[in-house]
Amino acid sequence: MIESIGLHNFRNFGEVQLEFGAGINLLVGPNGSGKTNLLEAIGLFALGKSCRNADDGALVRLSSDLAEISAIVSSQKKKLKSLSG
Repeated sequence: MIESIGLHNFRNFGEVQLEFGAGINLLVGPNGSGKTNLLEAIGLFALGKSCRNADDGALVRLSSDLAEISAIVSSQKKKLKSLSG
């Protein structure tokens, strides 16, 4: 589970640090506020590639040279049950 994510010069974000609570977290805001960009950053962090754009240069905020995504991830251990027939 992603506990927090930090964005530096990613798309329309300058410097942002977001913390997520346990359970469901909602992203709300007007059009153009960065909701989809945040989801793209999470996907890029998890998969290593953008789900929206193949050009890495488009991920960097205008007038910046570099974008950075950092995250704190925790593991949740689940107890698996075995079924035998």
